[in-house]
Amino acid sequence: MATARITKRSVEAIPFPTGGKRSYLWDDQLKGFGLMVTPTGSRSYLIQYRIGGREAPTRRYTIGKHGSPWTADKARERAADLLELVRKKVDPIEADRNRLAAAAESRKDAETLAFGAYADLFIKRHVEARVLRSADDIRAVFRRDLKPHFGAKAITAIRRSDVQSCLDGIVERSGSAANKAHKWLRKMFQFAINRGDLVSSPMDGMPQPHVEGRRQRVLRGQEVALVWRAAGDLGEPWASFVRVLLLTGQRLREVAGMKWTEVDLAAGTWNIPGARTKNKRDHLVPLSPAVVDILSAAQPDAKLRKGAVFSTNGKTSIGGFSKLKKALDLKVQGRAAKAAKAAKGAGELPLPMEPWVMHDLRRSLATGCQALGFPIEHTEAVLNHVSGKRGGLVAVYQLHEYREEKTAALNAWARHVKEMLSPPAGDNVISLAEKRA
Repeated sequence: MATARITKRSVEAIPFPTGGKRSYLWDDQLKGFGLMVTPTGSRSYLIQYRIGGREAPTRRYTIGKHGSPWTADKARERAADLLELVRKKVDPIEADRNRLAAAAESRKDAETLAFGAYADLFIKRHVEARVLRSADDIRAVFRRDLKPHFGAKAITAIRRSDVQSCLDGIVERSGSAANKAHKWLRKMFQFAINRGDLVSSPMDGMPQPHVEGRRQRVLRGQEVALVWRAAGDLGEPWASFVRVLLLTGQRLREVAGMKWTEVDLAAGTWNIPGARTKNKRDHLVPLSPAVVDILSAAQPDAKLRKGAVFSTNGKTSIGGFSKLKKALDLKVQGRAAKAAKAAKGAGELPLPMEPWVMHDLRRSLATGCQALGFPIEHTEAVLNHVSGKRGGLVAVYQLHEYREEKTAALNAWARHVKEMLSPPAGDNVISLAEKRA
């Protein structure tokens, strides 16, 4: 066994071994530090050690090949560090394996726990698996506000200050949007805790970023007429959708998800299954003649009335309600401006029309029915504000409870909308009565 001081000169002076064997040079000062030379001329620094007494097997750990960065001096320093680990009963080979395994696990976590990827998992396993009615809105919250902010940052690395910074940016644009982001981000963190991917949520005890008052916005008179006419400028199926939304007072996604199998135009009824209602109760909605006219026009051929009533591709129900509202607002502003110009600034409506949301159409119907003299319980029945358990014959009875009263209220509301649509001079909008004539 050759021994000598391992230096650059001694390393490079070693001749290549012959006979297909390897040769070794062991340092005469640092025990266990050596150099291996192969028949091809490759020179590698290594250490040789034993842990566990003379009975334990001898092991060799390769430091690296002679050259850059491993010079004789740097290899000696590394060997001294490794042999110190051996003295402390730490096996360098096992330590390397553990380090590589930890690095691999860290890379895996970086990929699977990256915010964008984890948000997709949350949407798939929680939102879509539970068939949440607001799935489209939730996806939009993550796509528009959350993913761009957090990017590929691991959810385990997100701090409360990171969340606050994100919400502060959103609230500058929209308080309600910030509250939605707060809600679904908090639910995603809870989802991660339940799966064991997170120990605690950085949002524990974090209040909503925006305090929302109870909305009381109601569209009246020319506002209703303006929205109705502006909807007509959108084309189909959007025009019919907005008008049915206004005339029935049902929830946005209940109307958007209307199926032809739920509708009986001859009987003038729409039966919304409990799977699609907020309170999970079947809900019978009497259809006024105006709504029957709209739906009949949407698909004149009864044989083709299959699938979704409101669809852009003939297969799936419409979505993209934020874009719809923006487009509708533009049409409303355009018509308001045209009306104000025609009246030389003396129009009844402010310009632009005061802010409103789609849900305000539902509140407008409720307020209108009460103004028309219908008892609150009849309006509540129209809106499906019903709670409590029911089954068997009771379920059948309650499904049809207030049917006549609901029919009267919705018919009266449709007539009231028609009256609000009485066009001013010069407006070429066709009223419902004229369309049915």
